[in-house]
Amino acid sequence: MQELAKGWKDEPDTLPLLKQKAQSDDHRAVRIKAVRELAKGWKDEPDTLSLLKQKAKSDDDWFMRQAAVEELGKGWRNDPDTLPILKQKAKSDDYFAVRSVAVRELAKGWKDEPWLFELLRDRALNDPFVREKDWQNNPRQLALHIIIKQYPNHPQTLPLLCDRAENDPDEQVRNFAQNKLTQLEN
Repeated sequence: MQELAKGWKDEPDTLPLLKQKAQSDDHRAVRIKAVRELAKGWKDEPDTLSLLKQKAKSDDDWFMRQAAVEELGKGWRNDPDTLPILKQKAKSDDYFAVRSVAVRELAKGWKDEPWLFELLRDRALNDPFVREKDWQNNPRQLALHIIIKQYPNHPQTLPLLCDRAENDPDEQVRNFAQNKLTQLEN
């Protein structure tokens, strides 16, 4: 997909083929790569944005939702639908990895917005993540990490960190918060 998009971008059959592969290829990796290449090389093509929105909102495959959410956040921050989609995905996607990427894209693209701290705080406290495997990334920990980085002097940062160090149901988040508190003390 990448070589096709790079080497034959101006060929008339490339765009329709990428669209078709993004929608219905048998292999997940091909569908995702096609979507990413469309986002990278055909940003001004009107169908690209609508395809990304559709995939972000309702694709059955969480890998595809994750890729589409990330591409929306990276390339279409000014589209009026992007922010509501990212907020909704950060709060209520069924899969933790999609919620995480939405939180990350919100933190990157809207870091100066006054509402962002509260959204991150809410995610650090209320994301429903339950660890099943050690390698999984907890969206609560990601939100807490972003808060520490972007809002170190906010009056609610330290109390939130203390709370998560003692009360987060995930041991990895508690350990992360305890380590950050130790670093702050030194």
